[in-house]
Amino acid sequence: METDFSTTILCTDGLKREFHFARINSVAIYFHISVVDSSGRLITATLARDSANHWKLHEQELPRWFITAEPELGNEVEHKAGR
Repeated sequence: METDFSTTILCTDGLKREFHFARINSVAIYFHISVVDSSGRLITATLARDSANHWKLHEQELPRWFITAEPELGNEVEHKAGR
């Protein structure tokens, strides 16, 4: 199981971006995700399981390309970090 890893995703705006994951160990398992946007700004978010056991982003105000990458982000966590 990996706790820190990166993956490149082709986002809906047509750009490939490298997303970095860091697992946070607490009572609930969740991941901090960071990615640089096309302006060079660092964007961070938290990915955690919801009540239906799906990986979901917690932040409401993220770029659309980040939000639409949510299923792929969850798949990467399942693949790299396991359940």
